[in-house]
Amino acid sequence: MKCPRCKLPLRKVLYEGVETDMCDACWGFFLDTGELEEILSKRDLSFSKEERQEILDVKAAADRGSTAPAPCPRCGEVMRRIHYDKTVHLVIDCCDEHGVWLDTGELKKVQALAERSQTLHKLLLRKLGLIVQK
Repeated sequence: MKCPRCKLPLRKVLYEGVETDMCDACWGFFLDTGELEEILSKRDLSFSKEERQEILDVKAAADRGSTAPAPCPRCGEVMRRIHYDKTVHLVIDCCDEHGVWLDTGELKKVQALAERSQTLHKLLLRKLGLIVQK
């Protein structure tokens, strides 16, 4: 598979004990269906209050600007964009068949948001079809 942003090969890496696909150039992640839920349920990585504030900093996200919709690394179809949390400028690219693409820093943002209220955020992710219920 190739990165939908850089077009370079994605590399298999363990993140929170879950095998994911990561781009070494842009640090984006492709997570197959169910992998995001697995990462959020493990919660091996936790953030201090200061780290959480930095990760969720709206100004820093706005300074990076927006990105175009990404094609799915598996099937090549343009993924639908889900505005997950406008207060922290988080837009997730989702392929209904294969999984989600998270641009640089977005995986940590999802984790930091989940730390605030894991139950509510998991319910929202399920509602949006980003994770499957086991």
